[in-house]
Amino acid sequence: MTIANFPMRRTLFALLLCSLPLAQASTIYRYVDKDGHVTFTNMPQPGAQAISITPANPDSGTRGSITPRGDTARPRAPAANVAVPSVDAGTQRNRDEGRRRILQTELANEQKALGEARTALSEARRKPGTATAQLQRLQDAVTDRERNIDALNKELGHSAAPK
Repeated sequence: MTIANFPMRRTLFALLLCSLPLAQASTIYRYVDKDGHVTFTNMPQPGAQAISITPANPDSGTRGSITPRGDTARPRAPAANVAVPSVDAGTQRNRDEGRRRILQTELANEQKALGEARTALSEARRKPGTATAQLQRLQDAVTDRERNIDALNKELGHSAAPK
């Protein structure tokens, strides 16, 4: 392999990897269980019917459609172009503020719970004869709280909280 070919091969490999999720996402299966519940999934199921979904393209004015695949294909009417109602800026801002308040409350609750978990772990370490399994459960509780705090901080757009 020459050096001149290496970037080209790497580029082709990257393009191939990028196209794989698109090919996998195009097959959807419709499965009806014994109770009549309909499930749509991307995982093949015994007795499921593969369907082809064509998304709507508002730029070209085409409508989306859902068509069963295989020999049992019945043409269906195109799906209606349903416009999703937009929300005015004030309503969206209120929703965002409400969501932020909820996340901040959850963060405060997790920080309080982390303090309690650390205290319980510290006390258990000082107590002679504490079982290793109990210490591990307490350490796991501390770790879970720290992960929750990190996730909430990310969601809120904060940098990671100091540990």
